[in-house]
Amino acid sequence: MCLLGFAGIGGKLDAQQWKEPNLPIMMEHCTGTAPIVSDPLTWTEICARYPDEWVALVEIDWVNENDLDFRSARVAGHGKTRKAPLDQARPLREQYDEIGHFFTGPIRAPLRSFLLP
Repeated sequence: MCLLGFAGIGGKLDAQQWKEPNLPIMMEHCTGTAPIVSDPLTWTEICARYPDEWVALVEIDWVNENDLDFRSARVAGHGKTRKAPLDQARPLREQYDEIGHFFTGPIRAPLRSFLLP
């Protein structure tokens, strides 16, 4: 929810401010909203919705404690770079103990050739 404020939040307006509201101050309060978190999605649904992107996941329902398999999770951020989803999810760090960072595309590693003596 975005609350607009003119002379600061909860401040009173004089006649001049009422005629010419300070739009930058108003927008500053609107842009500080928390990121939108998706509904719970399976890994297949996440990959279909965000192909070849990095995702930050919260509320991860792990299958067990030893593997990376999970039943569902909520997407808190996504992007083409590793940094983008973590930046988007940063405001949620106080709310969630765990934020997972995954890539939805195929793993690309350099081909290595091994020479046998």
